Amino acid sequence: MNMHERFRLDGKVALVTGGGRGIGRGIALALAECGADVAVLARRQADVDAVALEIGALGRRGLALTGDVMDGAAIPAALDAVIEHFGHLDIMVNNAGGNTDRRGYTLDEITLEKWDEQINLNMRHKFQGSQEAARRMRDGGRIVNIVSIAATHPYPGFGCYGAGNAGIIAMGRTLAVELAPRRITVNCIAPGEIYTDLLTESLGMDQASAQAYADAEIPLGRIGQPSDVAAAAVFFASPAAEWTTGQWLEVAGGR
Repeated sequence: MNMHERFRLDGKVALVTGGGRGIGRGIALALAECGADVAVLARRQADVDAVALEIGALGRRGLALTGDVMDGAAIPAALDAVIEHFGHLDIMVNNAGGNTDRRGYTLDEITLEKWDEQINLNMRHKFQGSQEAARRMRDGGRIVNIVSIAATHPYPGFGCYGAGNAGIIAMGRTLAVELAPRRITVNCIAPGEIYTDLLTESLGMDQASAQAYADAEIPLGRIGQPSDVAAAAVFFASPAAEWTTGQWLEVAGGR
């Protein structure tokens, strides 16, 4: 297999959670461009339908699934649908996460209820997704967890969000060792500021203010795009990364 072929995903099947918009959509389309058939899971039917159509336009099979990852039954049901529709599962991208009300809470004001919500949204379902996907991977596989640079960088107002993301990095490193005998790799991607709805709503940025922020804070001088994260996801999902596991990669422009 030459180097170009090692980045191909022909014959592979993937599920991307939070795949209807933003980073998840970018990852889903990139996997399809590299040859994978891709199922996308998100809460809004219109969003996943649109992405599935885009996957189809790339010559691959797409599957639109709706569900809320905060519901413990959603991910197992989605994975079962993938197996029923495609016959197997090779790649699991646990991307869904964030902040449900798009605002920060300092650690002296956050409630235990909000803490639990953030841990569930940014840690619990990614553990469940990893566990359930591994149970369905028959001949090796790739698990990719999308976290945030908030896992290792202080972001006032987003302490519990960062804690949930840091927990996924720690979990992933142990899970990588446990699953290595089955040739399942587990890696994390930690994006920095990516221009999506989550960024604009959580931090109140438009394109002009995002660029001003990039000029001041990001060494490479621009806000990231979903395609930047998608490129890293393709690597971790591909044969090129078959000897890379238990790692986390910041995609943050040097932030």
